[in-house]
Amino acid sequence: MEFHQLRYFIAAAEDLRISAAAKRLHVTQPALSRQVAVLEAELGVPLFDRIRKRIHLTDAGRFFLPKARQIVCDAETGAQQLREQFGKARRTLRLGFLTPFLDDLVAPAVREFRLRHPKAQVSLFELPPRAQLDRLRNHELDAAILGNLDERDRTQFDIRRLSRHKMAAVLSADHALAKKKSIKLGALKGEPWVSLSDAFFPGRREFLRSLCQGAGFEPNIATEVDSLSMMLGAVTAGEGVAVMPAHASKLPHGGCIFVPLAAPVPTSELLLVLPKQKPSGELNTLTSLIAELAAQIAQGQH
Repeated sequence: MEFHQLRYFIAAAEDLRISAAAKRLHVTQPALSRQVAVLEAELGVPLFDRIRKRIHLTDAGRFFLPKARQIVCDAETGAQQLREQFGKARRTLRLGFLTPFLDDLVAPAVREFRLRHPKAQVSLFELPPRAQLDRLRNHELDAAILGNLDERDRTQFDIRRLSRHKMAAVLSADHALAKKKSIKLGALKGEPWVSLSDAFFPGRREFLRSLCQGAGFEPNIATEVDSLSMMLGAVTAGEGVAVMPAHASKLPHGGCIFVPLAAPVPTSELLLVLPKQKPSGELNTLTSLIAELAAQIAQGQH
């Protein structure tokens, strides 16, 4: 297994089109397809289903995607730290984030930051919340963009609330309520539920329980998964229903439907998490830009 194979797999999994992934990585389509096939052969399981000209993650692919991201993140972080401490590399700001906020929050903020600080470097790491928190503790990230956190984690970091986002029900496309314009959370009382695992998304199980209890019932959590893509896959496979921020509907979700929740609509927090220490001027600029953009996004949803 080689790092470039993991990068090719990650890009293909994110774009779900070999042509788009190859273009983004500046390689030919045959080269990318060949290396992904080599990776699948080495792992001994298919990572993608290939249907006509489209690709879809298998259950194994959804399972492996967050782990591949963490392997690449650890390698890049270690190499950069080595260059900074023992070479002549300039200090790099390292920002962790959640997948749905890359294109409309993280990327624009970093783009504006680079205009203001053209000599500064920013590295981006798409990681689940637990991995981001671990890297903050180990000084491998300078800031992280996360969802809800449990109280134990809140006491260890500087927490800044960026925005609140409306939650939506996520149902399989053939669910009886999938064509409704909106539903009350209580309408899902008797359903099995898919939850994000606390091992990767700390506090999410309790967050789901509190939402459902507020609607008058205790959720029957049938399945726990370790990534947003696996949650969408589990719902598509009929393993249960879920709730996710409506903002996450931009993620590929063929086979499942985001249905708005009727009032009172539950919300989730988007947080900026930093170590408890005085930030540098450059980090202050970056976090201020993130806060401004997050407020604009939240305002546009109302």
